[in-house]
Amino acid sequence: MDILDKYHLKEWWLQALTPSQREQIANNYGIYQNVDNTYFSDGAGKLGLLITLSNIALPPAKEILKTKAESELFQCYKSTNSNLIDMHLALASLIKHYYSLRANLEHYEKAKELCKMQIALASQTAAKFKHPKPPDNGINLDNLRDVLGHNLPYYDEPQMLPSHTGYKQLAIILEKEGDIEGALRLSKQALKQGWTDNYEKRIDKLNKKLMKIK
Repeated sequence: MDILDKYHLKEWWLQALTPSQREQIANNYGIYQNVDNTYFSDGAGKLGLLITLSNIALPPAKEILKTKAESELFQCYKSTNSNLIDMHLALASLIKHYYSLRANLEHYEKAKELCKMQIALASQTAAKFKHPKPPDNGINLDNLRDVLGHNLPYYDEPQMLPSHTGYKQLAIILEKEGDIEGALRLSKQALKQGWTDNYEKRIDKLNKKLMKIK
């Protein structure tokens, strides 16, 4: 079984892409490697794979893969048992993609919509990042602690949160649109949740801007 089989993408892969497109992507990624159970163990999965392949692919395959990733994302968003970190990472990539095409109003609005989706999941996702799930690879962490003689910092202590593209990008968008209070509210919310984007500095700047307006 290869990784496409693992994520039930083989049939789509064969139908959606031409042989030359598949060959280009496979040559750059090694797509037909055997599935490693620890692969994407930090939380990425099907969406992460599609985003990775889209970054490797050349046009027009790149857009085909991003469209597939977006379709899968919206399905996951409606589900109650989806991989939150996988969704978070996919949303970050798609936000950057659509915002880079912001000269097109439709893409600009899509970037804003995706920011709001990522923010809606932020609290739940933060909990997953802070307390990573141990890898499902047969290793008994209690035994490993006994052998090492100490706790395992990555699993036994809360982890620092990464950057949050949705909060950061939407705050920038609202500021540029003149909604300083909205940008400030988002930045305070992101800071409270612990996302790493130097929000203290942004909040200070927005407060000064708001005082000038008032």
